[in-house]
Parts: sequence; C-alpha cells; structure tokens
Amino acid sequence: MPLRMPRLRPLPIVWLSLALALAAFTVICQVIRLRAGGTVDLASPTAPLGVVMTGCGAVILSRRPGHVIGGILVGFGLLWAVDGALEAWYGLGITPPFGTLPDDLLPGTGFAYWFVARAGAFLLVGLPLVLVLYPTGRLLAGGWRWLGVVTLAASAALPVTLLVMPAAVLELGVPEPPVADPDLLSLPIPAEVGYPLMVVTRLVTLASVIPALALVVVRHRLAAGLERRRLRWLLWAGIVCGFLAVISLLAPSGLLASYALFAAVVATSVSVTIGICAPDRYDVDGLVADTVAWGAVGAIVIGLDLALVALISRTVGDHLDQRDVTLVVLLLTVLLYAPLRSLLWVRIRRRLLGRRGDRYQVVAGLAARLEASGSVADQLPALVASVADSFRVPYVGVEVFASDGGRLLAEHGRRPKQVNELPIAYSGQRVGRLILPVRGGLRAVLTRADQALLMDVVRQAAIAVRLTRLTEELQASRERLVLAREDDRRRIRRDLHDGLGPALGGVGLRLAAAEQAVDSDPSRAKDLIGASRTDLRDAVAEVRRLVHGLRPPALDDLGLLAAVEQQADQLRASGPVVAVEAEGLDGLPAAVEVAAYRIVAESLTNVARHAQAGLVRVRLVRETGALTVEVADDGVGISSERTAGVGLLSVRERAAELGGEATVECPDGGGTTVRAVLPLTGGA
Repeated sequence: MPLRMPRLRPLPIVWLSLALALAAFTVICQVIRLRAGGTVDLASPTAPLGVVMTGCGAVILSRRPGHVIGGILVGFGLLWAVDGALEAWYGLGITPPFGTLPDDLLPGTGFAYWFVARAGAFLLVGLPLVLVLYPTGRLLAGGWRWLGVVTLAASAALPVTLLVMPAAVLELGVPEPPVADPDLLSLPIPAEVGYPLMVVTRLVTLASVIPALALVVVRHRLAAGLERRRLRWLLWAGIVCGFLAVISLLAPSGLLASYALFAAVVATSVSVTIGICAPDRYDVDGLVADTVAWGAVGAIVIGLDLALVALISRTVGDHLDQRDVTLVVLLLTVLLYAPLRSLLWVRIRRRLLGRRGDRYQVVAGLAARLEASGSVADQLPALVASVADSFRVPYVGVEVFASDGGRLLAEHGRRPKQVNELPIAYSGQRVGRLILPVRGGLRAVLTRADQALLMDVVRQAAIAVRLTRLTEELQASRERLVLAREDDRRRIRRDLHDGLGPALGGVGLRLAAAEQAVDSDPSRAKDLIGASRTDLRDAVAEVRRLVHGLRPPALDDLGLLAAVEQQADQLRASGPVVAVEAEGLDGLPAAVEVAAYRIVAESLTNVARHAQAGLVRVRLVRETGALTVEVADDGVGISSERTAGVGLLSVRERAAELGGEATVECPDGGGTTVRAVLPLTGGA
C-alpha cells in the first residue's frame, strides 16, 4: 500500500514550524560553538527528537482533531525542542569568545542552565502519559482509573521536586556547577528535608513506569477489535525500545546510546501515530513477529560472533600483534564461520517460525505428506501436521465439508479456548474452514503474507481431500445406483412373475372354459367372462403401479407444474401456506422432469415431518442451460450438528445423477432452503 503524506491542519503546521525553528536554532548554536573550539559534550539529539514528536502529534491532530495523545506529543515535542535549544544556547554562552566563566556570559545563559537542569526532568513524563492514556486518550474505567491517576502523579513527583528544590540542596555532594543556579521557583526547603525528599521522589518516579506498563497490559486484555490492534502498535514500539535499551547498555560510548535513545523515541512516536490514525494500513502482527524473530536471531548470532572473536583473540593474541589478530579473525570468519553462521541463522529462525519464509519447501513438504497418505482419514491429519510443522503454530484444525452435509475434522495440538476460524473457499463455494489459535505467543502470530501462503496451501490441500472424498462418494453412489437398478429389476421381475403373470394366465384359462361352456351352459360362461374381466382390471392396475414406479403418471397426465401443485395441495391440507412459482417448464427432458418432481416431493415431505413451517415457497425456474429447483420454508431449520438424513441425501444424489448439484442451507432469518441446479440435456 503506497505511503501518502497526510495533509496537516493550519494549527498543527504552526506547532511543527515552531519545533523546526527551534531545531534549526539548536544546530546553528552547536555549529558556532564547535567552530569556536567547543566540544560535542553538549550536542544532544533533544531538539531533533522534539521535531519528530511534534510532527507525529501534528499528524494525529490533523487526522483526529482534539485527540489527547496528539496534544501530548505536540506539547512534549515542543518541550524537547525548547530544552534542546536552551541547552545549545547554554553551551554557546559559556564558550569563549561569546561567553567566559564565571561572570562574562551571554544573556539568558543562567536561565538556560536552570531550565535544562530543572524543567528538563519533565521530558520523561510524556512516556507514562502515553502508556496510561493510549490509545483512547482516557483513563481506564472503574478501579483502574485511580491507579492511572496515582501513576501519573508519581511520574511527576521528581520533576516537581526538582523545580521547587533550592539549589543548595541540589548541589549537595556534587561538584559545583559552572553557572550559578538562579533558583527561580525554589521554596525554602531545608537540606534535612529536601535531600531525603529527592531520594524518595526519584525512586517513586522511576517506579511509576511499572504500573504504567501494567495498565497497558490490562487495557490490552480488556480491549477488542480496533482498540486491540492499536495497542499492538504500542507493543511493537515496546519491543523495539527493549532491544535498543540493551544496545545502549552494551554500548562502549555515549554516542551510540544517544542514537539508541533517538531511535527509541522515533519508533514510539511513529508507532503511536500509526496506531491512532491508520492501525490497519500495515500488518502490525507481522511486524511484531518479524521484530522479535530477527531480534532474537540477531542476539544469538551476534553473541556467537563475539564469543568467536574473544576465543581467537585469547588463543593467538599473545603471539601476534593486533593487526595480525584482526587478519586471522577475518580469514577464519570468511572461510569457516561465515557459512556456519548463515546456516545457524536459518536454523534458528526455522526453529522459531518454521518454514513460512520458504514457500517452495512448504508446498513440497505438504505434497510429500499427502502422497504418502492414502485415504481421506489419513490425508487430513497429514495436512494439519504439515501446517503445524511448517508454520510452527501450537494448534491447527482443518474442517472439510462433505457433499452429504457431513464434516471431516482433523486437529493437531491442544485446542485453545479462543480460536480464529478462516473460511476455505474454492470457485466461490465454501469447502471448509481453517482453525487457528487467537493467542499462543510468537508462533501463533502470522503475518498477512504467512496467512496468504497458509490459506493457499490449505485451500489446495483441502480441495484435494474433498476431491478424494467426492471420488469415494461417487463410487459409493454408483454402487448404490447399480444396486438400486438391480433391486428395481428384481422387484419388477418378481411382480411380473408372481403377480401379473399368474393373473393373466388365470384369465386365459377362464376364457378357454367360457368358450367351452358358451353353448352348453351360457350362464356359467357368463360368470367366467365376468371373473376374467375383474382379473384383467386388477392386472391393468398392477401395470399402472409398475409404470408409476418408473415414472410418475402425473407428469404425463398433468405436466410438471400441475404435478407439483398436486403435491403442494397435499401439504396445504395439513396447514402451511404453499406458494408455487414456475417459469419456462416447456420441453424439459424427461429425466429432468422426474428429478425435479422427486426433489420437490421429498422436500415437501421433509417440511411436513420436521419443519413446523407456516409458509413454504416452491420455485422452478428455467435458466441458461439448467433448471433451478428451490423449496424454502420459514420453519425451525436444521441443526448444524445434525447429519444429513436419507431424504436430503436422496435429493443430492438425484441432482448428481444429472451432473447437477443440490445444497441445503439454513439462512440467518430461520427456516431451510433446498436448492438444486439440474443441467438440461437431451436437446431441450
């Protein structure tokens, strides 16, 4: 997504311009001082940091006018810029020829010293303020509000104490400052009270960071949705600051520590700004995962680097000078350790995050597992095991929907209480779902690229599993069709052999007897002919019954629409209102007519037995190349836990016989909708 510079409102532009002017003033003073022979000990990045904070606050106030966090960043950014400018002016004021200690100083040098030494302590109050108020700009509700108030008061304890403490107390036990403190806001506090007060307030202010962080954790646990995603940005800033703090502690010089401080403030300000203005523009979860992973891997590898250098230096350092030691270390690193280091980097990252960075390996590994698995019962467990191994997630569940309405579920790991369900779709049709843990540490955090890869892999594998399942179901359906055909043939043979055949044979014998008796006993011949007529009538009824089993006579006698209306009339007699809608039913293939009639009849039977519906809509519409049959009711619906019965399975099989498909859905509004699409064949 392209990065666009936000448009600033007029007032935020004024604040940002002021911060830039103060930073420019700071740079000018420092350059002049360095050219006059001054040192870099007073050249701090305070003013540039103030520009960054003010700029971030200006963006927030432009996008979210009146937002408290934006006001905090602007206010403290300007404070940092003023502090940096006054520090630079103080340095210039005590540097000859512009100023000479102790009395010949530039105007305002004493005030600059007082501000930097006293008011500069307020610079650090911004961090607890952001931690306690981010992202809403309000304190947490309930009892947590009082903890927030106490935390903010504790964070201001030391700066307020420094502001009112007499210079005589502040200078106890420390070298005398080069410039006299003007004691602008000092109160008459005796040393026996002021010195212990300084110690206590320093501890209280430092300790205030702990409850501030605790409040962030509490807010994150209570938050959901957008607010939780915004807090993720603060989490990322905290991780970055943690790594930078370690770097600053290990830094051999104060310059690197200053750079680490600069980077920490920039990271915090920028992340807070993104979290408030555009929390969904970037993948913060992926950023958190990559930051932790690269930080952990980098720490391990750098530690090994330092250990290797120390080992080589200790082994050969006594025999070689520094130049030779450096050359030996360089050669060993290039020839031996560099390949090992690269391999180590890959192994550690794979241990932490799996193979999610190597798409080919993920796909190849899954394909190998699926090839080694024969049946569906083996393929789904192989799928979830491959996903869990490739992405290093603690739990994976994959559920595939069977065509008969059933569900196939395979899980790897222990299912947590909170899971995230991602639908698996193919060609616009939902074929299953992927179940992942909502929480679970670094390994449960997937970037958007990881999720895209994971969904591609799972989708293809789930489709393969579903196709295998469909193949098995197709084979079973063919077997059922063959068995049903043979059962029909056996039944027809039995009915013809045991029923119609003897009946017609009896008619023939009676007619022969009547022929012999017609001259000698006309009355008996008449009775025999009447009995034969009765037997023929029964035989015709049997033939009609057999024909009805092959094709409903109502379709030929009345047509599909009237036959469906006849079925609807039977359901209307039991109470529900049945509305039938039809369009373009002329010239349908015979097989399509029979399938549509049977599907409607079966659906209406299910409505009568189970739905408890008040309204049923039957819709038969001829569309391009297919007949759509739909039966919808407003009844109780079908439970998601209930497997498909014989009736619904019959509906699906009748549609599948013609190359179509049938679905059974329960809309959110209630009821059940049976929808079948029957392709038109036979030149219709």
